[in-house]
Amino acid sequence: MTDERPNIVFIFADEWRGQATGYAGDPNCRTPHLDRFAAESINFTNATAGCPVCCPYRASLLTGQYPLTHGVIINDVELDPNAYSIARAFNDGGYQTAYIGKWHVYGSPDGHLGRREVRVPREYQLGFEYWKGFECNHDYNDSPYFFNEDPTPRRWEGYDAFAQSQDAANYIADHAQDDQPFLLMLSWGPPHFPLHTAPEKYRDYYKNREIVLRPNVPSHLREKAEAELRGYYAHIAALDDAFATVRDAIDKSDIADNTIFVFAADHGDMRQSQGLKTKLFPWDESVRVPFLLRWPDQPQTKGSELSVPIDAPDIMPTLLGLCDLPIPESVEGRDWSPFIRGEEQPTGDEAAFLTITAEFTEILHNGMKAYRGLRSSRNTYVRNSDGPWLLYDNQIDPYQMNNLIGSPEHAALQAKMEKRLQARLDEMGDEFLTGWTYLERAGLTHYKEVNSTVQQQWSDPFA
Repeated sequence: MTDERPNIVFIFADEWRGQATGYAGDPNCRTPHLDRFAAESINFTNATAGCPVCCPYRASLLTGQYPLTHGVIINDVELDPNAYSIARAFNDGGYQTAYIGKWHVYGSPDGHLGRREVRVPREYQLGFEYWKGFECNHDYNDSPYFFNEDPTPRRWEGYDAFAQSQDAANYIADHAQDDQPFLLMLSWGPPHFPLHTAPEKYRDYYKNREIVLRPNVPSHLREKAEAELRGYYAHIAALDDAFATVRDAIDKSDIADNTIFVFAADHGDMRQSQGLKTKLFPWDESVRVPFLLRWPDQPQTKGSELSVPIDAPDIMPTLLGLCDLPIPESVEGRDWSPFIRGEEQPTGDEAAFLTITAEFTEILHNGMKAYRGLRSSRNTYVRNSDGPWLLYDNQIDPYQMNNLIGSPEHAALQAKMEKRLQARLDEMGDEFLTGWTYLERAGLTHYKEVNSTVQQQWSDPFA
């Protein structure tokens, strides 16, 4: 390869919470390949999904923008096909670009998931030169895809993450010696539910194993959580092997030293922590995600940790920065590349912006409201339309079981965090109006998910 700029391989899973790996200390996880990879990588210990739900994350990843800007404020909203995407930025920088797997930004304007199973037109593939994907499918053992402009539906063989990872490995082998570097993004569907559909050998491994639960799972939900997590961890064990397929392709192609290799996830999964089911929530099981970056050409990154709260809008500018490519003016996220290179150091005050712009699905199901907040390495602070809602000391209280809102001894901290949040809102031009106002403005009030009803009124199980 004559162009010395690094290749990029970016793998992200769906609904893989940051706590759920061996290297992060989860005793249930069987992730030997990722654990080894972590020892070779820089670990972003506060990586965050600021908007912890599938479509808004993907739109932010692909554009470097926050939801109120790119417009994908709930699931299944169409992302502007003319957006200046990460693929277009790398194409313009002389890179080849490829995307494999779950897409989920074509959207369903009917509001009833009507486009989830149809072909994504070429003009909606946002500039990726090689595109093998499908809008949204969670039958991981009968998984369709389309290739570029070809209207013929095809199917991944077997468990789709294995086949997609092999396709990524083939792409790497085919392009390793090209004159142009490449950006390759691989999007897995698991461990997103359904939970009990991993290949049998992985399910068998967890069939009778003891599951160690997080302390913030209420006692009356512990049996349910154990059953769910057996399937969740089985998917994770399978994905660890899928990850190895891609890693081995990079290493065997003799491009590892000049390849930025990232493992990440779109958001986490509650799995009964705080008495909640899945995602959209501001607690760490939902917003904290894994984020490992290996780049042997930068030896200071090996086995290191970085506390900055990298979020979806930050990924595009950070990768562009690492490759010395210009960052488009349309990008709102922060370029963390100087921190990765060791040119700057965290202050400890950096904070990810937490946002659910409008109520839908799980927020509505639990009688909650749209929110804004900040998640720093030390504190989580969240406000909803009723006012201050959550305040945690994430170091003293890592399972977030002691809400400090209204505590007289923490009044100064609450006031400080509120001031910081308001400054962030002002900076972003976020008026924090009602969720329904934003839905009306965007023409989304007919969407099924925003018209869900309350299934249970959530209350703090540890209050």
